[in-house]
Amino acid sequence: MPASIDGVLLDMNGLFRHWHNTGAHTSEQLAGLPHGTIARYAYHHPAYRLARVGILTDQQWADDVTERLANDYGPAIRDALGPWRADRGEADPEMTDLLTQLRRHLPVGVLSNCTDALHTDLQHHRIEFDHVFPSAHLGVDKPSPHAFRAAADHMGIPTHALAYFDDEPTFVQAAQSVGMQAQLFTGAPQFAAHLRRYGLPVAIRHEASGARRPHRDERRPLALRRLPSQHGC
Repeated sequence: MPASIDGVLLDMNGLFRHWHNTGAHTSEQLAGLPHGTIARYAYHHPAYRLARVGILTDQQWADDVTERLANDYGPAIRDALGPWRADRGEADPEMTDLLTQLRRHLPVGVLSNCTDALHTDLQHHRIEFDHVFPSAHLGVDKPSPHAFRAAADHMGIPTHALAYFDDEPTFVQAAQSVGMQAQLFTGAPQFAAHLRRYGLPVAIRHEASGARRPHRDERRPLALRRLPSQHGC
């Protein structure tokens, strides 16, 4: 039986939101760009890290990506990037329903390596947390221990009394290093089972599991495994 907890902290992408890269791929096709060009300009450039820790806003970062693409491929590229920016990923109905059940019993926060777009994205997907921590607002990103400690401090809960779930093993290890009861996320059924071990009465309901959840390896291309696929999260 695990130790008791006073709250839960969760990762975002790979748990509550999945990416299929359709927006970036559509923009690349419209612009005649080689496959993977947008990911290279958007996420393999220092400007992305600046946005992820809040030095640039999400819009400033996207404008920088646009200008660099336009400089290299011509100004017409600007008209093709709408699908990339409009794509916000796909919400996971099973996990969203489990979150609703969980919040009836404990405060729940989300900690994501993300630009300041996280709040509007959650509104778009109608996903509600008690506490929202994009790394851009904390000024530090995972796996820094400071990110986990800052989230716990804002929630007003000691790290040892927080359960944490993430699909990235490195981030799980980092959360454990500050004393959190951290577990590797491998799917909604496993997540629900862990919560029940804490005595929380949650279950995957039939009506929430109708939509197909992408297989773990379908969420992102392997080369981009820990990179946001679309717009900064």
